[in-house]
Amino acid sequence: MHWLELDLFNQKTKKINQFSGFLLFGLTLTLLTVGIVALFSVSGKFILGKENLVSSLMFRQLLWISMGLILCFVFSFIDYHRLIDNSFLLLSCGFFLLLLCFVPGIGHKVHGSSRWISLGGLNFEPSEFSKIFLSLFLAHIIAKKKQGVFLYASPNLVAFVVVSLFICLLMISGDLGSAFLYLLLYVLYLYLDGYPLKFILPTLGSGIFVVLAVGLIMPERRSRLMAFFNMDQDIQGKSYQLWQSLIALGSGGMTGLGLGNSRQKMFYLPESTTDFIFPIIGEELGLVATLLIVGLYLAFVLTAGWISLFAPDKEGLMVGTALTSLIGMQTLFNLGVVTGLLPNKGFPLPFISYGGSNLLFCLISVGILLNIHRQRSFEFRIYVEQKGAQRSINL
Repeated sequence: MHWLELDLFNQKTKKINQFSGFLLFGLTLTLLTVGIVALFSVSGKFILGKENLVSSLMFRQLLWISMGLILCFVFSFIDYHRLIDNSFLLLSCGFFLLLLCFVPGIGHKVHGSSRWISLGGLNFEPSEFSKIFLSLFLAHIIAKKKQGVFLYASPNLVAFVVVSLFICLLMISGDLGSAFLYLLLYVLYLYLDGYPLKFILPTLGSGIFVVLAVGLIMPERRSRLMAFFNMDQDIQGKSYQLWQSLIALGSGGMTGLGLGNSRQKMFYLPESTTDFIFPIIGEELGLVATLLIVGLYLAFVLTAGWISLFAPDKEGLMVGTALTSLIGMQTLFNLGVVTGLLPNKGFPLPFISYGGSNLLFCLISVGILLNIHRQRSFEFRIYVEQKGAQRSINL
């Protein structure tokens, strides 16, 4: 490349890098706005009930959003290196909170899963926050190659044992979806650390086999899997929610029935304010709006990925990529479930679904990404593992 062309490329790259943080925050606010509008429309069904819960739902969601934006602002100014250095303490707190889910009077079981903690009338899901803690911890021991973290054990062995403990605890609680996400997070770190695919793919396959085997043992999870593979045979049972979701998406057509005119939200589609809010959006606003929302998520992931690639060090690259991937995978899983491409599992739609735990996780992740952006490097770094030798390409 000619030196003049290279200089122009560097100038354009610096401009994009400079405004990527503003773009990420703008996309976050846009998705939050979409969520508020969708929730207001969906919650209108409660007007026909004995209790008017519209104001209550909106107030709670706005409260969670306000809290999340404050945390996003705070974490954007906390050096992510400090979080990584204290990741073991954070991870220990996360593990303790997961154990509290099994304590009577504190733990709260929903749909057969003991993954909620109820305190003071508020329910939150510890596994959402543990995803951040685990991402920081894996970066701490893998990126820095911390030898002797525990009794001089290798960092990769420590990572495997810690991730396995969390996955086992989540499977015992019945939260197979989060267990699968933790597995994917571990595999992602192996890939970023330069492990060959011949090692990564068997690890991923073994983990998926274990999660599926546990799912088949649990009656509730087994019935969901069987309903997914035999949708036509249990329309009024386990497949009811998925059929109503497809009816909602199909009824919307290209332009939708109009904001507030959804029929499926009138107690036909369960969980229409949380995990299945996307079909209601499709019914009211149509295919065009749903594609625009998918485009917003794609832009969010690409922008966050760009920020991660310009991280000043390998720890920032790993943490940024992990948090971006977690939000992207959760979005993909939610869209896969509501369109019938994946078995039904409680994955909320990031930034849009009603609820506080996942919303706080997403906004804290955005804050950490913004902090990585504040410390950005102006060199574009790609780390490539080839024949056992790591090389870096700087553009």
